[in-house]
This record gives sequence, C-alpha cells and structure tokens, in this order.
Amino acid sequence: MNRIVGAAVFVGTAAIALLGSAPAYADDASYLAALDANGVFKSGPPNARLSAGHRFCNQLRGGSSVDQVVNDYVTRPSFGGPSMVDDLTVNLRPVIDIAQHELCPDTLH
Repeated sequence: MNRIVGAAVFVGTAAIALLGSAPAYADDASYLAALDANGVFKSGPPNARLSAGHRFCNQLRGGSSVDQVVNDYVTRPSFGGPSMVDDLTVNLRPVIDIAQHELCPDTLH
C-alpha cells in the first residue's frame, strides 16, 4: 500500500511540476499591448494591426527570413491606408520582432 501511495505522490508532484513549467503562450491582446508599449505601429484599427502581425508570422512560418519579409513588404505594402503603410515602413523590423515574440514564438531561432 505504501508503494501505491508513494507512486501517487510522485505522479502528482511530477504533474504539478510540468504544469507549473508550461511555457507561456502569446495572443492577439499581448501583441497589441506590446506594439503600444513600444510605441510602434500605432496607426490603424486593431484588426488591421493584427492582420499585419499574423501575415508576417505566416511568411516566417513559410520559410521566409526576417530580411525576406522586410523586402517583400517594401515591394508590396498592402496594409491599410497611407498612414499605416508609412508607420510600418519606418517601424517594420520592430513590428516583426514583436510579432515573433507575441504571436509566433515558434519562428524565433
């Protein structure tokens, strides 16, 4: 009986340790908050800002490097109106960095 109790305690402790060390995941709200906190890409409505971040993540997941994403954006700026395009053109690398950390940490190397 002591073995069963000991095993149960071990399994319970291991489960708590695993749950406690689970990696945090990011989401849309943390992405928008990070953009605001860093003072970048503040123009445009939240859905357009999110769309840009998710698009960058999709490009990175598709095998593009950050440099390729930047070059693709410069040749095809297709987000929102002129103020959003200007804002992203000036702040593109920080926005991609924030997107990687907040929306797609799996793309960080």
